[in-house]
Amino acid sequence: PVSGIEDLKNVATIASGSIEMGRIIAQAADKVGDTGSTVVEESQTLIDEIEFTEGLTIDRGYISPYFVKDQERQVAELVNPKILVTDAKIDDVNDIVPLLEQLVKTKDPLLIIAEDVTGEALSALVVNKMRGVLDVVAIKAPGFGNRRREYTQDIAIATGASFVAEELGITLDSVTIDMLGTADRIVVGKEQTTIVTDGKQQEAIDARIAQLRREEETAETDYDADKCRERVASLGGGIARIKVGAATETELKDKKLRYEDALNSVQSARELGIVPGGGACLAHLQITLKEKIMDAMETEDERQGALIMIKAMAYPAMQVAENAGIEGAVVLAKIQNLCEEKGFGYGWDAGSMEYCDLMERGIIDPAKVTINAIENSASVAGLVLTTECLVTEIPIQMSEEDKQRMFDQQNMAAGMGPGIS
Repeated sequence: PVSGIEDLKNVATIASGSIEMGRIIAQAADKVGDTGSTVVEESQTLIDEIEFTEGLTIDRGYISPYFVKDQERQVAELVNPKILVTDAKIDDVNDIVPLLEQLVKTKDPLLIIAEDVTGEALSALVVNKMRGVLDVVAIKAPGFGNRRREYTQDIAIATGASFVAEELGITLDSVTIDMLGTADRIVVGKEQTTIVTDGKQQEAIDARIAQLRREEETAETDYDADKCRERVASLGGGIARIKVGAATETELKDKKLRYEDALNSVQSARELGIVPGGGACLAHLQITLKEKIMDAMETEDERQGALIMIKAMAYPAMQVAENAGIEGAVVLAKIQNLCEEKGFGYGWDAGSMEYCDLMERGIIDPAKVTINAIENSASVAGLVLTTECLVTEIPIQMSEEDKQRMFDQQNMAAGMGPGIS
């Protein structure tokens, strides 16, 4: 398991390829804990900074992918948006037309949190989004049944929104802009929404948390108490905002992607723990689990398939060595000998060209990444076996004469004249 901020830093450093990025991500992840969120933003400066703000995370993403603006990251971002919070199911566009008309005039972005948004209402929102008439995103409210109502009320309090419910005498067609909540920024992904609050409702949030703690103390079942604790964590978890600075647009884009990749690695490490990196984990498992794996196979076909997988487990460690200009088979044999002599965790450090305790040196991988590598490779191999074909590009063999002709054409196009043979 991940034992502290140092493990988080090591995971993030390896994933991002930068010690400084690893430090910033570890600081952010350690500060907000398991209940908070970390978001990556662009900065107008040349340096990377980290800022902690209040906010909450909802385990629901956009209802339709057509709400996505950033196709590469597959997220929709709303800056200084208004927020509609309701327990109703919205399917009739006429219910929300009065509100949408007000927002078109003010040009405020809108996040809709509802039981669901379907039919004509969803179509109208998507069309207006794609035409640039209104910057809007819709998500489903978290939870189910009575729990959904409680969660949506928490969100309404945290954002300063009026909770729209018919039993409270508030219908959708009567909602005005003044009844909507506000936030500093919202990031909506496929499966998660992060709301960075603007700090205006902190007193109301603190009062709500105090109320939930009292409910936890008087809860009749452990389940109810757990749900109260979960809601407290959601309201008080906080948000870490990593502001990425760069000199050029290309550098900024690259750094943001590296930060996000490292954040995913840290999350994976928190879920299932860490293992030695550099392919050492699979190299160790190849020799320790071979007999157990083979004994579990019932047919000859299964045994042959298992042998293929067992053989493949050696290649990551060998490839790391080959990339560093060292004979892969030699490094693999040494790693496996060290594991047998000293135990799990020893391997080869390609940076210093040394054999060492990788866990102690901080050369680690999230266990989830290693598991996914095995599962995905087995899936692809199975697909190749069943389809019995592969698609590949055939390299073009060019003669020296053809190469010279292409070179001359490129020079002529650039206005440089033909090359000298």
